[in-house]
Amino acid sequence: MNSLAAHERIGKGIIFMILAVLCFSLMDVAMKHLAGHLSSMQVAFFRGAMSLPFIVLWLVATKSMARVRPRRIGLHLIRAGVSILFLILTVITLRELPLANAYAIFFVAPLLITLLSVVLLKEKVGVHRYGAVLVGFVGVLIMLNPNAMGFLSYGVIAGLLATLGYALVMILVRLMHRTETSESLMLFFVLSLSIGCGLLALFDWRPMTLNDIPWLLGLGLSGAIAQYLLTEAYRMAPPAVLSSFEYSAMIWALVLGYMLWGDWPGPWVLVGAAVVIASGIYISHREAVRNKHQGELEQSKLQH
Repeated sequence: MNSLAAHERIGKGIIFMILAVLCFSLMDVAMKHLAGHLSSMQVAFFRGAMSLPFIVLWLVATKSMARVRPRRIGLHLIRAGVSILFLILTVITLRELPLANAYAIFFVAPLLITLLSVVLLKEKVGVHRYGAVLVGFVGVLIMLNPNAMGFLSYGVIAGLLATLGYALVMILVRLMHRTETSESLMLFFVLSLSIGCGLLALFDWRPMTLNDIPWLLGLGLSGAIAQYLLTEAYRMAPPAVLSSFEYSAMIWALVLGYMLWGDWPGPWVLVGAAVVIASGIYISHREAVRNKHQGELEQSKLQH
């Protein structure tokens, strides 16, 4: 592949990533709306159940069903349990906080993933990434100060716990990628949400109306399209290029939150979020540098 074609491919990958983030934001909008009158467990159930048919159809259409067989059932079950908890907490966060405020908290995830990878995966983290994590947590203190969101509000606590849960799930995914296929990880994630959250929702099932149907369809469709766009983005461009564009979610959150609910975060939230985002981008950059260095070392060993 020549240089021009490679650049065009990467450019398409970036566009797909930005559109994927938009679709995930639309999915969160649907969850936030539904959480206004349905239980958190009910909304979490629909997050899985409405996406499941689209994923199964995609697996059948691409003849990938043979690749979904799990190899490490125990890890799938642990991931399922943590995923159910973090998604319910995510729905609570979306219900309690403006969309942009919720996203500002969720952006803490890369910082937690970096620290947890050291503890749980025994990965080595250099001084640059430790410094970025420290700066990132300063950003957290800025946006959670009492004049902004407040440390002890219900939505903030739920958001922080949801972010910790998400970080644990991502650590598990890193570990499971050593033995499990992407198809297996995708299907069993949605399946576990559908079954687990569905059973929990039975204890607090609230009546629904015909007006909920478009939102439910939008929830499933946006989630499925987002997953497809994300897969295509990573097929066209390397993760090191794409990771920074995940933060475009804040733009969508600001626009959608203002258009739909008239929400606009205060200056402390915006400043703190900017610090967290900058630290997350720098961590991604250092990760890319480390991976490139390791690749060059392995290539050098092969040549000698």
